[in-house]
Parts: sequence; structure tokens; C-alpha cells
Amino acid sequence: MTVKDLLDEFDLEIDDVRWYMASYMADKLLSYRHEPEMLTRYIWSGELEGEFYNMEERLISDLQDQLDRDMTDEIRLRELMREMDYLRIKRQKKGF
Repeated sequence: MTVKDLLDEFDLEIDDVRWYMASYMADKLLSYRHEPEMLTRYIWSGELEGEFYNMEERLISDLQDQLDRDMTDEIRLRELMREMDYLRIKRQKKGF
């Protein structure tokens, strides 16, 4: 079983992975709301830009690497796919 197999099984596309990652990044950025200087440093340092670059492809690659190294299992990946599916459904309901 590969990550791409699971994406296919859940009928998820790269855009759904991108939406999941965008949601994750939005939560991360919102966590800085009480620390504006830390957010400024995060943006200024280029870390934010680096995390956005190919974030969906990097996630798929990282998950596959973790699976190959037995650092995660199919159960965890299926939970992640269900979360992506849930976010996709919410996104579609809102017309995005």
C-alpha cells in the first residue's frame, strides 16, 4: 500500500491535499495571534515561504517515506485521509 493508493481509495486529489495543508498552515499562523513578533520573525526568516513551497507534494513524499521506514502505519494514514476527505466536503459545501 502506498500513499497514492490511499489517496485514490479515498478519491482525494492533489488539490484536496493542498486544502488540507492550507488549513493546517492557517491554524499554525493563527496560533501566533498573541505573539506578533514571533509571527513577524517567522515570515521574515523565510520559514513560512519554505513551508508553502510544494507543501502538498512534500507531504505526500514525507508520508510515503515514513510508511517505508515503518515510522507510521496504514491506520494513521487512513485517519489522515478521512480528515482530508472531511475538509474536502466542508470546502465543497462552502463553494470553494
